[in-house]
Amino acid sequence: MDGNILLKIRGLLPSLTAGEKKIGDYVLRYPDGVVKLSITELAEACGVSDATIFRFCRKVGTEGYQDFKIALAKELVSDGLVYADVVPEDSLVTMAEKIVEANVKALRDTLKVLDVEALDRALDAILAANRVQIYAVGGSGVAARELQFKLMQLGINANAFIDSQMQFISASLLTDADVGIAISHSGTKRHTVEALKLAKASGATTICVTSHPASPAAEVADIKLCTSAWENLVHDDSPSVRNAQLALIDVIYKGIIMREPQRTRVSLSKANAAISTLQL
Repeated sequence: MDGNILLKIRGLLPSLTAGEKKIGDYVLRYPDGVVKLSITELAEACGVSDATIFRFCRKVGTEGYQDFKIALAKELVSDGLVYADVVPEDSLVTMAEKIVEANVKALRDTLKVLDVEALDRALDAILAANRVQIYAVGGSGVAARELQFKLMQLGINANAFIDSQMQFISASLLTDADVGIAISHSGTKRHTVEALKLAKASGATTICVTSHPASPAAEVADIKLCTSAWENLVHDDSPSVRNAQLALIDVIYKGIIMREPQRTRVSLSKANAAISTLQL
């Protein structure tokens, strides 16, 4: 077990059975309480059988329930931060603390799940691409626009498409010289997934930015880049989700600059000179 049990549960949620998902949701919401429960008590709390608890523990990479509780307890001690719902009874200070801590935890967790090998492959693909087309809907559109902006600054031909029809047209016209990127926190947004499928069918290299490595969008992608934020407490348009996505986009941006310093320096200089004329 790699020590990131809560992150693994969060990533596996879309692929779990209904009973296993009940357990995963409960553990993510009440991690401190779960370490004090027996297997029967947890089963009763989730409305499932002891056998379902055992299957869940094996699916998330532990040998059994005791091993699962030990891994969970170790993670809670080492992390110190947990996602917590804002409730009407909270004071303004408590509300602010919960929101800020959720953002900090999302960034820390994103760093934990960052696959450097996948990042390296993504950088190579983007730098070699004739066109980079980015697909997203809803709150993830903010991250898509930011990625487009940063790539354009570096001299890379990039476009972000938020409208589903535009996504489908763009993806269907890609070639094996292009890259299609889907940004979806849940990895289940139908139009985004279909756009990525079309991009793949067109021969493009496909990249997915998601919090769920077992999601439909991730299954389509040649390269998976994972973020982390708990959707039970936040939604796709939440600052916690956006901040995790934007942090990863900044990593991609700086990674490209480090990979191609001379090429990007020239492009940045031209872009900055053009922007500076607006201030005259």
